[in-house]
Amino acid sequence: MAPPTSYAALRRALRWAIFICHTTRFSLRRKSFKFSRRSAARSKDRKMRYIAELKRRLQGLQTEETYLYAQLSLLQKDTGDLTAQNSELKLELQTLERQVHLIDVKEEVQHPEVQMGQTIQNSGPMMNLPASYGASQHPDHDDMATLLTVQQFQQLHIHSQNGQQQYSMQPQAQARNLNLRGLGPSSIQKDNATSGTSPED
Repeated sequence: MAPPTSYAALRRALRWAIFICHTTRFSLRRKSFKFSRRSAARSKDRKMRYIAELKRRLQGLQTEETYLYAQLSLLQKDTGDLTAQNSELKLELQTLERQVHLIDVKEEVQHPEVQMGQTIQNSGPMMNLPASYGASQHPDHDDMATLLTVQQFQQLHIHSQNGQQQYSMQPQAQARNLNLRGLGPSSIQKDNATSGTSPED
């Protein structure tokens, strides 16, 4: 057996070693705990700053969204107004095109009539020409409209000539009827000679 002094010294040395081991382990744990706490604090700080940045961006996006929505409303209103104006302008353009077309058709119809009227006034017998003559004289106008116009003027001219002939033939027919009845001018002169009176009396 070892002497008691040496045994007590060994026990003290062992206790001291155990204490140092525990102290070292505790210090390491403290350091690890402090490091963990600091790391957690830094992580939390980073998270808070990231959240704050996201909130700031979100507010900016919301403000931009409000502005863009207002701009979109104005653009939609302007688009509606422009669409309405475009529709009105299209209707006005269609109306003007119809008016221009009617004016052109009216001029195409009236121009041959005016020229044919002048031709009738200048020379009546010229109306006896065929209808194709008027169409050949005015190739720029509608052939059918010119043909109808010429035929109408020919019919009017023929009716006027027939009326004049009938009017001029009525006195001749009356004179013939009187001659047939023995009441012609010669019989009237004979009656006046026999009665001794003149026709003026």
